[in-house]
Amino acid sequence: MKLLIIKLGGSVVTYKDSPTPKARLDTIKRLAKEIGQIYQQNKYQLILVHGAGSFGHPIAKKYKLHQGMKNKQQKLAFSLMDQQVLELNSVIMESLLKCNVPVVALPPRSFIQQSAGKFAGFDCQIIKNYLDQNQIPVLFGDGVLDDKWGCSILSGDTIVSFLAKKLPVHQVIFLSDVDGIYTGDPRTNRAAKLIPEINNQNFNEVIKGLTPTKRDDVTGEMQGKLIALQHGLKSLPVVIGNGLKVKTLQKALMPASTGTKMLLH
Repeated sequence: MKLLIIKLGGSVVTYKDSPTPKARLDTIKRLAKEIGQIYQQNKYQLILVHGAGSFGHPIAKKYKLHQGMKNKQQKLAFSLMDQQVLELNSVIMESLLKCNVPVVALPPRSFIQQSAGKFAGFDCQIIKNYLDQNQIPVLFGDGVLDDKWGCSILSGDTIVSFLAKKLPVHQVIFLSDVDGIYTGDPRTNRAAKLIPEINNQNFNEVIKGLTPTKRDDVTGEMQGKLIALQHGLKSLPVVIGNGLKVKTLQKALMPASTGTKMLLH
């Protein structure tokens, strides 16, 4: 079976602009059904990774947890963020289980550590073991221990890129809250145009055109996502589409998929 990695962005599974944790429950339930349909085809092995959205980014930014954990206030905030992200993961897992999808949650903080905010990888054997049992590992963007800073933030995109390098992945699908990568922010710029394909020729130009939004995001937003993909997903087909739209996931598996296709060599 072909191995797929599906990344459910924080803006898809949560209301990312909410100052307090707020899940997109209807969207999560619909995506769980769509993932269940793919699983039932018996054509694919799946790895799921989801973002933290409003369950992680606001508190991480408020207490600067992406820069470390030094005082008591930050340590308490880290514990609260830990609990909030687990709550989001629990909602997602419950929806998938109701659709008879055999998912297993693997909280990154339990087996991954960083150094001065830098990711050094991890042993993928546990992922391989679950795949061998035809179960679906579920990982997520998380706060992890850091041997220099106390703690730092591990992006779900970094996890995706690493797994794609270490495992025989057929395709990676990123679901965001917009139709793909644009020349600007389509939420605020009506003139922004969808970029149908990102390749070696236009990659640097696309990166320069991406400007930060005002969102509470401590992992680099879309620019950070693409740079992580550049390092980890060369020669691997990637589709970035709108997870808020019905059947985007299924369409991403078709040759004439919607959204932005990305292939770097």
